[in-house]
Amino acid sequence: MTLTEITTEVRNITGVDSTSVVSDAVIHDLINEAQYQLCDEANLLQGYATRNSVVDTREYFMKDTTNTPVTDWTLVQNNRMGATNTSESLEFMTRIYRVDYDGAICQRIGINEINDIADDSSMSNITTDKAFYIHNDKLGIFPTPTEVKEIKVYYYYLPHKMFVDSTIDFSSSSNSVAMDSTVNVRAGMSIVGANMPADNFITVVNSSTAFTIKEQTTGTASDITVVFSKPEIDERYQRILIYYPSWRVSERLRDLNLISYFKNEWLEQKQRVILERQSRDGSTVLTVPYNDF
Repeated sequence: MTLTEITTEVRNITGVDSTSVVSDAVIHDLINEAQYQLCDEANLLQGYATRNSVVDTREYFMKDTTNTPVTDWTLVQNNRMGATNTSESLEFMTRIYRVDYDGAICQRIGINEINDIADDSSMSNITTDKAFYIHNDKLGIFPTPTEVKEIKVYYYYLPHKMFVDSTIDFSSSSNSVAMDSTVNVRAGMSIVGANMPADNFITVVNSSTAFTIKEQTTGTASDITVVFSKPEIDERYQRILIYYPSWRVSERLRDLNLISYFKNEWLEQKQRVILERQSRDGSTVLTVPYNDF
């Protein structure tokens, strides 16, 4: 399903045809909120990122700081078209489930375990050669690396935002696209609009106002409307995204019968996805994962 198809279905089953009652933008925000919740609670989106350690450096920034962007990581995210993306931060990561150092798995420890310990793993309860910990937005490796080795972080992440933008400019037979702001644009997102070949997607975000697409445009356009449109979750789960916005729209209309129906459908379907995801991971009980960010 696409963002447009989900929006149409929400309007059909709630009976809200008029955009003056509930705008498309409001429904789009609710659809995105549903996808965020589903991905976060069910750990649907997985990826990994790599970078090299630095000699005598223990902690490595994962997210942009106030004054300095993080560009040290190479990302591979399972549902992202375009495969590997280099020179990035882990801005959309929610939690880490594994870290490897030089190809060997690291034990996770708490920051408090090393505060009063010299840089000597023999003084702790670490059972692996290296351990890792989270300190603010930094990944810590303990004991401190003394060589340049690969650090590999396996994590869950939040999906991209689906939205409509009306500031798109491009020339004919071009892979370059301009817009007012690429703040919500990520590599791998599908893009649908006039003079855009079918199944087109973004390969690189070049700047705050430009990105590159896979397939060349078929005409020249200025300030046209395009849809960054497909959910990042598995197609089996995409219809679930209808129930959450339908529930919230029904609340706005104060329709008590529909509120209960759509809310129950959303919660029931979401729980099924969570349990299925746990089953695929080999887990039979509900556990509370580390919530790193």
